[in-house]
Amino acid sequence: MDISEGSIAVRGRGENKRKWIPVEDDELIKALVDVSLDPRWRSDGSFKNGYTSVLEARLAEKLPDSRISATPHIDSRLRYFKTKYSALEQMLNKSGFTWDPTKKMIQCEKQQYETHCKNNPDAKGLYGVSFPYYDELSMVYSKDMATGEGAEDMTDAVQNLEEELVRVNANDE
Repeated sequence: MDISEGSIAVRGRGENKRKWIPVEDDELIKALVDVSLDPRWRSDGSFKNGYTSVLEARLAEKLPDSRISATPHIDSRLRYFKTKYSALEQMLNKSGFTWDPTKKMIQCEKQQYETHCKNNPDAKGLYGVSFPYYDELSMVYSKDMATGEGAEDMTDAVQNLEEELVRVNANDE
């Protein structure tokens, strides 16, 4: 299938709206993760001005016939993804909601979900629906983005604890 066939503009509320296809979403998320790891475009947990232009260039390279522009297409799609990701995070921080990593969807009782949506309209449309980009968006939007630097495995942790206990006991004597 040609990219330009699936990626169409849909009329709504007097403006053209872009209907994204899965391959475009995939490439956007890949590019977003790459840019989020680049210190030229991200620092202190937020993106620098112009990062959507970099995303536009990367999408133009990967999907030359898509005609996706930074404004309004990429801005709008990123806003959608961030809203849905935030809604998922909010649910997962409550008891009774879990994440199914195989199905890539939220797991909970339907009644509990409906009650949650009454006060949190951004969560609508997430029940029983796969959200395949949760892990990638977690790397991008998570407040405590782990790099793995300075991490210790279980063996190191036990050894460090034993050494610390020896130091504490030596100081007490």
